[in-house]
Amino acid sequence: MNAMTTRRGLFWPLVLIAIGIVFLLANYGYIGTLSVVALLNLWPLILILIGIDIAIGRRWPLAALAADVVIIGAGLAIVATQPSLPSPFFVDSSAGGGDSTISVPRTPSSDGMRLRLSGGAGVFTIHGGSLTDEAVRATSDRGDLRLRGNTRVGTRADVRIDQGSFQGFRFGPSAAAHVDYTIANDIPTSLQLDTGAGEFTLDLTDVKLTDATVNVGAASLRIILPKPTGDVSITVSAGASNVVVEVPAGVEARVTTSGGLLTTHFDASRFSSGETSGYASAKDRVTVRFTGGVSSVTVR
Repeated sequence: MNAMTTRRGLFWPLVLIAIGIVFLLANYGYIGTLSVVALLNLWPLILILIGIDIAIGRRWPLAALAADVVIIGAGLAIVATQPSLPSPFFVDSSAGGGDSTISVPRTPSSDGMRLRLSGGAGVFTIHGGSLTDEAVRATSDRGDLRLRGNTRVGTRADVRIDQGSFQGFRFGPSAAAHVDYTIANDIPTSLQLDTGAGEFTLDLTDVKLTDATVNVGAASLRIILPKPTGDVSITVSAGASNVVVEVPAGVEARVTTSGGLLTTHFDASRFSSGETSGYASAKDRVTVRFTGGVSSVTVR
């Protein structure tokens, strides 16, 4: 195997290792809370790495590999020390995006709700609240929310809200989209979330959750578990993600994980073998299942 082949064979593994180290350090508090959206700011590095490959990659492959490592490390160091850097892929609301609010009325005589939320990239918050005439209220500072449906399937309401990934493209700094969803706290809700890169806070404390499926790409994800009625199942599929699961006092829970390069840390005072002490005998409990790629999960 020649030096050029060796360089190309090592490049992507080095990238994955570097990203994993940054997520791990963020997970254990050695660096600030990692904003995955800030990773989007590293897109100019692609041009730099291509330039290195064209200029010296063929003549001096090992030197090019060393340069790649230094540049990737410097970029990730910037993200680690400046986690709140905004992404250049979003248009400011002042540039014409504007705010948008979607109010989804309650469906008469429904026994519950299936809520499907999809989005591109940004900062997302999902939580419960006291809503009198609404089932869901959603707001975005990008004017990019769309109500795709509010129908009945059998005895259950079926609501779907989509959020565009971005309004346009521009160079230079601009803030990432901020999207907030409020779910009526008295409606039994089956939640499905499908999104790309971003920062996500799922505060399910005040949500009457029956089950949830969460599919995210490169993400910083925080989940606060609900106070369950019956056996509530939450399934999370994540890519390169930093995940924190908070289990409120009095909630019995089990957390299982699977997937490549997945690290898991449990609060030893509350968990034994991945579950709280009263989980096995509890009637009301939460089961969380994680599958992922380059991810770290902290349960506390």
